Parts: sequence; C-alpha cells; structure tokens
Amino acid sequence: MNEEFNLIELIESEVLAFKEVSRFADASLTENITQAVLRKDINPSIRISNDDDVITISIEIIVYYGVNIPQLCYDIQTKVRNNLRNATGLDIKAVNIRVEGIDKE
Repeated sequence: MNEEFNLIELIESEVLAFKEVSRFADASLTENITQAVLRKDINPSIRISNDDDVITISIEIIVYYGVNIPQLCYDIQTKVRNNLRNATGLDIKAVNIRVEGIDKE
C-alpha cells in the first residue's frame, strides 16, 4: 500500500507538470464514499494494476481547451513510463490516458 501511494504521488507530480493539464478527473460518488470509509487518500483518477510484476497505469485527466489531445496524451505516457521505469526499475506495460473533459483557462 505504501509503495502504491508513493507511485501515485510520483505519477501525480509528473502529470501535473504539464501546463495543458487542468486537473485530475473528479471521483465518482462510489469512489468518494469508499475513500471516506476506508480513509484512503489515494487519487481515484490514477489506477495501478500489477500482473506478474508488469505494471499498467490508467490516468483520467481534464485538459484545457485548445490542447492537442493526442500529442499531450503521448507526451504524458512517455514521461510517466520513462520516469517511473528510471525511478523504480518496474516494467511498465502501459500508461493509459483518458481525457474526461475540457476546462477553460
């Protein structure tokens, strides 16, 4: 759990470093209730799955209007994959980015 929390903090900082990213997607009502009951402070917009030491990361974000979404997603995928691989030595199979909405600047 602690290792997962550290990975999520690292992913959060990498994603929010992009000025085109407004914020992470809002949590659903179910996720908010689960967090409150379990007292988890983990970002529900970032999910990490580990199958036989192969990591898949899913990230849901809100971007600013006018952004080249395919290029931004590619840049985020590349940065997160490379920096996590270098920082942890983990085998990152995929970094999936889902744009949930668009904000005005």
